[in-house]
Amino acid sequence: MSEFGRAQPTARMTGCMRTILAVVAVTGVPALLPAQWSSAAHGQSMGIEDATLADRPISKILFKGLQRVSEREVLNNTRVTVGQPFEAVAVRNDVATLYRLGQFDTVDAVATLLPDGSVELSFVLVEQPIVKDLQVVGNKLISDQELRKAIPLYAGGPRDDFLLEQAVTRIKELYRKRGHYLAEVTVDETRLKDTGILILRVVEGPRVKVKELLFVGNENFPADELSAEIGTRTSAPLFIKGELDEDRLIDDVAALDKFYKARGFVDVRIDRRIEISPDSKEAKISFVISEGRRYRLRAVVIEGMGVEGPKPLELFEHQQIRDLLYIHAGDIYSRLKLDKSIASVRDAYYILGHVDARITDRTVRVGEQAEVDLVLSIREGPRTITGLVNVQGNFLTKDKIIRRLVRIQPGRVLDGRELDRSEARVKGSQIFNEVRITVQRANPAEQDALDNADALAAAAAVKAAEDAARASGTTIPPTTTTATGAAPSESERRTGEIRSAMVRSEVRDVLVEIKERNTGSVNFGVGLGTDSGVFGELSVNQRNFDIADPPETFSELVAGRAYRGAGQQFSATISPGVDVSTLSFDFLEPHLLESDYAFRVSPFLRLRAYEDYNEQRASLPVSLSRKFGDFWSVGTAVALTWVELTDFDPYTAKQIYDDRGPNTLPSVSMFVERTDVDTQFRPSRGSNAELRVTQFASLDEVDPFTVVRAGYTQFFTVSEDFLGRRATLRIKTDAAYIFGDSAPVYERFYMGGRNFRGFEYRTVSPKATESWKIDPLTGLPYPSDDPIGGTWLFFAGAQYEKPIFQNAFSSVFFIDSGTVNDEVGFDEYRVSVGIGVRLYIPQFGPAPLAFDFAYPILKLESDETQTFSFSAEIPF
Repeated sequence: MSEFGRAQPTARMTGCMRTILAVVAVTGVPALLPAQWSSAAHGQSMGIEDATLADRPISKILFKGLQRVSEREVLNNTRVTVGQPFEAVAVRNDVATLYRLGQFDTVDAVATLLPDGSVELSFVLVEQPIVKDLQVVGNKLISDQELRKAIPLYAGGPRDDFLLEQAVTRIKELYRKRGHYLAEVTVDETRLKDTGILILRVVEGPRVKVKELLFVGNENFPADELSAEIGTRTSAPLFIKGELDEDRLIDDVAALDKFYKARGFVDVRIDRRIEISPDSKEAKISFVISEGRRYRLRAVVIEGMGVEGPKPLELFEHQQIRDLLYIHAGDIYSRLKLDKSIASVRDAYYILGHVDARITDRTVRVGEQAEVDLVLSIREGPRTITGLVNVQGNFLTKDKIIRRLVRIQPGRVLDGRELDRSEARVKGSQIFNEVRITVQRANPAEQDALDNADALAAAAAVKAAEDAARASGTTIPPTTTTATGAAPSESERRTGEIRSAMVRSEVRDVLVEIKERNTGSVNFGVGLGTDSGVFGELSVNQRNFDIADPPETFSELVAGRAYRGAGQQFSATISPGVDVSTLSFDFLEPHLLESDYAFRVSPFLRLRAYEDYNEQRASLPVSLSRKFGDFWSVGTAVALTWVELTDFDPYTAKQIYDDRGPNTLPSVSMFVERTDVDTQFRPSRGSNAELRVTQFASLDEVDPFTVVRAGYTQFFTVSEDFLGRRATLRIKTDAAYIFGDSAPVYERFYMGGRNFRGFEYRTVSPKATESWKIDPLTGLPYPSDDPIGGTWLFFAGAQYEKPIFQNAFSSVFFIDSGTVNDEVGFDEYRVSVGIGVRLYIPQFGPAPLAFDFAYPILKLESDETQTFSFSAEIPF
């Protein structure tokens, strides 16, 4: 039909219709209208933003389109209710809430103004389709099971675009971690809509490796120095993967920014540019740097801050604050020095109990010159007096064990530094998984009494100072006087006493929250090394042992609730091996009878097979020591050792045969040790020094002799990148001497193997010339070149270790040197150099798997060399 074949409504007709509708609305006779008009007679639909609807009562709420989702679930997630005034904002919020449920594809709200002036509100909902199945196609590098773990959607659930996008992002991240930077993941929308099957298509792409690193715009620092600050590395076969990692590049930009700002380049701007090769397998990374000017510090401004604004400092003078800083006027504006300065000021307040002290900094540009003013805003806060120290979370460990580590005493001024130190000590005990130490709010009842005491103390201090001033004929300067760099005068000292007395104090409890860890273990493992051969190991360990807590039931023993909680240490190990077999026990009580003395007993039995003979050794060492502070330790030890040499080869050295025993050697030792390393198992800073003197006696034919040994090891952090990975240098020296010529061969000194790389185990030593066995043909002893040990030992070595991959894989470069002889001197000195790798696997324990290649550059003609050495212990 043509367009002229259908009647079109005219303006007059439209006007008539409106008139009829108006009459019907007034008269209330909808029956006279056609059916399609009757709904319009009941109300008028309009947008929820229409101002006509505002504040009209809602008489009815409808939910249209619900099929799978229940109306009750929708009602529970909407706030608009029948009877309340209509508000567009509330309706919009409900629409947003329903969207966030992830159950609906679209959510619309329609409002209808009814004849009685009320509002009928309708939510028109279109439900999301159900995901019937999940499939990933195109993946070869990563299994379906691993990819499914990264997908937060599930079969039988509704489609959720947010979770779908999250799944795509997670899968891309998995591929990027494996070097596939260009991996793409798409969703088959057609299949999803038609069949309900979610198909994620993966295009893995090639593995992208970094082949070149460039620095553009670096005028003040060479590329080598900048590359040491970033984590991205160019690929090197077998050693460095060199994978392109977007997140690592972001960290690299932040690291370079920190590097420049630490050296005064306040305006530095850094970006990175990635160029992919045509075959998409290689990448060139360019760090584009705009260094800007290098700024100097013109002046330091100190200002006090209170809760309501600026406030004069009460505790320190401005000059005293300046004296604590590591950065001064005229210096390069260094962020490192500034952070160190802020820490210094904060510690000064912490020492005096101001644990809430806050120091913030801001810089102010000065004119057109490359200068800035540093403004330090200090909020001193009240002084804190320690109230109660409460411990929570220790279900098995006794309170006293934790309180020894948390050295915060009730009733004393709280040293804020001790909060972090105590946390570090508790974590270092290896007994707890988590620890948090917090200072609680002051108790109002106790605070009122303390405020009155503070006021009386301040008044007494002022009066005492005034009396002293009158007696000496001097005046007391005001408390805002700026101190000079000279020693304080008597009047300034009295002013300081007044200022200190006027500082407000608070009594605040300290809460120690800890979470205990499983400190016991039963380990099965195998070990091998060039020195020790192959051996198995079965050990039982408990780092939180309690010898006085036997189990009441068998189930208590099995559950690990017995023999636990006193902070003692116990281990029992049986280690059968080809060359070395050991049975050992170890018990340590760090606080004997609640004292500061540590008691240790470590009996062992060891069987060692050497090339020409076997050694059997049993020993019962007992030690008693005491720590002085955190670093020093002094102690004494006694031991009873039994040794017998057996199974001699005809070419065994005569000296070894003569000392065959069995011999019983009692000994007593005195030792002094100082240790301040930052961590026990992988130190990067600090040192360890030890001096030990041991006097041996004998119950058999061995004459007494004395062994003196001293060692020193220093650790340095050479560099540290933005991710906290540290390159370290270890310098180690060791010297020892035996006084007396009667020391048996098994108590003399030997080097070689893992303790002097490049030489065979125990071969850095004086050698024998003849064996114990007589050749029947010549009537002379067989020749022998067995090492027989020396009475003088000296070792000096250095090792540089640098992380390659995270903190799990490192390379090392080392130099070892030293000698073992019968006379003090360096005539037969050896030197070796080499490289190696370290593999740190937490499941294998703190000791790394070590593999080294060494080459002697200075040796004796008779030395036995060893190019490769290793040590590894692998638990099952």
